[in-house]
Amino acid sequence: MKQQSPITGLSQIADQFNGILCDVWGVLHNGVSAFPAAIDALETYKARCGKPVVLITNAPRPSHEIEEHLRSLGVPQTCYNSIVSSGDVVQADLRTIDHAKVYHIGPKKNHSLFHGASFDFVEPNAADIIVCSGLNDRRVEEPEDYRSHFEELLKLDLPLICANPDIVAEQGDKLVWCGGALAKLYEEMGGRVIITGKPFHPIYDMARAELNVHAGRALEKTEILAIGDGLPTDIKGANAQGIPALFLTEGIHAADLAGDAEAVLSMLKAEGLHAHDFMGRLSW
Repeated sequence: MKQQSPITGLSQIADQFNGILCDVWGVLHNGVSAFPAAIDALETYKARCGKPVVLITNAPRPSHEIEEHLRSLGVPQTCYNSIVSSGDVVQADLRTIDHAKVYHIGPKKNHSLFHGASFDFVEPNAADIIVCSGLNDRRVEEPEDYRSHFEELLKLDLPLICANPDIVAEQGDKLVWCGGALAKLYEEMGGRVIITGKPFHPIYDMARAELNVHAGRALEKTEILAIGDGLPTDIKGANAQGIPALFLTEGIHAADLAGDAEAVLSMLKAEGLHAHDFMGRLSW
């Protein structure tokens, strides 16, 4: 890792990159309120540098719903060009399956994930696939609550498509469980899991295609900066794609890092990951 101390703002490295892929949850907002400095950083990058920003999120809903959610939190469209979500990728995959029989795990608000697909919601013993968009009620549940249910599902040998690979996400001042935690448990118990969001390549393929449209040309991976706060998703994904990463340390890993640069470097090394640079929260 070339940078041994945190940068103080995106402005220090902005001119090195011709496009940004930016995480959403934990970067632009915490699930309850927006981060004004992060919004300003992306708006300034777009306006001053004249370069595109595509938001890339593991949210399990189509991008138009993510846009509505961002607007409700005070995140304006002026800070990005477009959005690519894990929900977009899973939705595209579901549309290729002719009349899928789906057992869905997750809240009803995520049913938009299935719009445009030919499918039926069924009970497990009639299903072809499990689609997990999250915990049914993450306010009161945790992954271990699903263990006995998964033991029954495993007897059916059904693959589980995870529409939100995040393990946890910020919700105000606390962390809440996401679909990735259930996928991890299902896989540990011997189940087959399919993940197309971060850190895997399908979502990056879709996001880079969007970025290229806005840039007006095909950008090399080294011309792109990926920004995120999650090591197992944002940073691991960027590393796997050969895209330089800006690691935001005051997101989901804040409690472990406590603003300590040495702790950041140690954690990256322990995970076998690297970042082009790192800072606390995103700012210009």
